[in-house]
Amino acid sequence: MDTIEERSTNSNKSNKISLLRLGIDHLVSEDDEIINIQCGRIGKIENLYKCKNLRALILISNHIEKIENLSELRSLNILELYQNSIRKIEDLDELINLEVLDLSFNKIQKVENLDNLKNLRKLFLSSNRINIIEGLDNNTKLTLLELGGNRIRHIGNIEHLIQLEELWLGRNKITNFESLPNLVKLKSLSLQSNRLSEWALSFQHKCCNLKELYLSHNKLPSPPIGYFKNFKQLHTLDLAANEISNLEEISNITSLEELWLNDNCIDSLDQIELLKKLKNMKTLYIERNPLQLNLGPAYRMKILEILPWISQLDALSINSNIYLTSD
Repeated sequence: MDTIEERSTNSNKSNKISLLRLGIDHLVSEDDEIINIQCGRIGKIENLYKCKNLRALILISNHIEKIENLSELRSLNILELYQNSIRKIEDLDELINLEVLDLSFNKIQKVENLDNLKNLRKLFLSSNRINIIEGLDNNTKLTLLELGGNRIRHIGNIEHLIQLEELWLGRNKITNFESLPNLVKLKSLSLQSNRLSEWALSFQHKCCNLKELYLSHNKLPSPPIGYFKNFKQLHTLDLAANEISNLEEISNITSLEELWLNDNCIDSLDQIELLKKLKNMKTLYIERNPLQLNLGPAYRMKILEILPWISQLDALSINSNIYLTSD
């Protein structure tokens, strides 16, 4: 009979993943323009020196611990190493034509060694261990920066990214957004699930070409009157799970098409009446406010009597040919 120690050793052996080799177990060809291997048990980037025409290398959900052996891939436009075990950004200096880099869901602690990637357009670094936004001085062509799910406390070092159209900073530890620079081309901004408790006064004069603003799961109060007057193109506003009770300023954003206000402090139909001005609105999420409890089974019907043109209320798609009864 095996001892406890022997059984433990045998168990560890059986649980150990048998890694496969790129270029040997997973064959590659010098004619390959795209290599896409997901969940392939690859432990190392290797044997790609002959793939001179490679434009996209996608090795998602493998067991890669290091970025290496890429210096010959000068034609590479897309590098996706999502969900591996990479700890450091390195060995990218020769990839001067790289436009998309995805290193999300790894163990990276620092944004570094990107200086030569001057053609980089999209950078994905979500769900790592990054504390500071840095190391992007030469990446002025970036149009998308994804840093959600990290440990960032301060928005900084991005004022030179004037081509930026999408900035994703959700699920960090940011306490205010006063330091956000005026990025005139920015279309989408996410600060969901941070630690925001007040509206940054300077923000109302910045990033006024925004089309999508995501601020859910913070502790924001009702926005001040006039706060959104410069945001003429805003069509999606997510303020779910905050501390909003007054919709007066939100009702002035007449460009809105989608509005999330669920899980707030709205308690009266008078606030819904204010939204009558939003004739472009198609989708409204407002469930789990005190209002729903106050109205009881008549909740949906009362909302739709005030806003009959919307096509979706909470998760319910509204068919104009169907009479909505109470719940």
